[in-house]
Amino acid sequence: MTTQQRLRRRMPARSATVGALLLALVAAPVTVALAGEAPPVADPPGSTQVLDGTGSGDMWAVPTLPADQLTLIIAFSFGNRMPAGADPARTEGEPGPVNEALADTVVAARGDRDIPVYAQTPIADVLRTKYGMDDVVAIAADVRPDGTLAYLSTDGAAAKVAGLRGASQATDLAGVVAFGDHQWRATRTAEANGFRAYAPLGISMPTQYDPESGQVWTRSREVYLPTDYAGRIPLLIETGSGAG
Repeated sequence: MTTQQRLRRRMPARSATVGALLLALVAAPVTVALAGEAPPVADPPGSTQVLDGTGSGDMWAVPTLPADQLTLIIAFSFGNRMPAGADPARTEGEPGPVNEALADTVVAARGDRDIPVYAQTPIADVLRTKYGMDDVVAIAADVRPDGTLAYLSTDGAAAKVAGLRGASQATDLAGVVAFGDHQWRATRTAEANGFRAYAPLGISMPTQYDPESGQVWTRSREVYLPTDYAGRIPLLIETGSGAG
């Protein structure tokens, strides 16, 4: 069951909080360069990886845990690079600089501990080729009968990992590696899929957008943030964050 399906089932119990949550989204400091100026990178809601959100009461804080306490890592990809002549409907493309940086972050978070790593394919490819991490579990997009790819959402990726973990999920402490502006939603989505999910404390996430990304919505902050914030609404309702 997806987050959206769970939301529809729980909506009556959460309806009293919807207005407040929407107001919170509107009030959040999302600067999108309406006058053509470059938006600031520092301290947007959910993009700061060293915040300890546990018990802070801040709905935008990302819960954190020291990396040496994590029992597995879930890494969410961000964008790609599409080779010339490739059919974007049939290939996940090359990792590109952002997913390369995310792979570097996975290695930093894992350290010298042999804990499981579940990573979307663009990150898994780098972990294998650059770092020789042959035990990484790649989370790939589904392939339709006609050979085209079914886009794997953040919720879809988290659900796949949850399915693979099975009963082990009950004791998992999942470290979430994701692009800076995506990390709040990635962490909360993992939580909505049953994980105790955290950003690795003290490990900085990539924040530099790739203007040549094959996924248009990941090329700049101005384009990405509205998409990300739309995805936060069902998570806020699902978890009751900020509901008192």
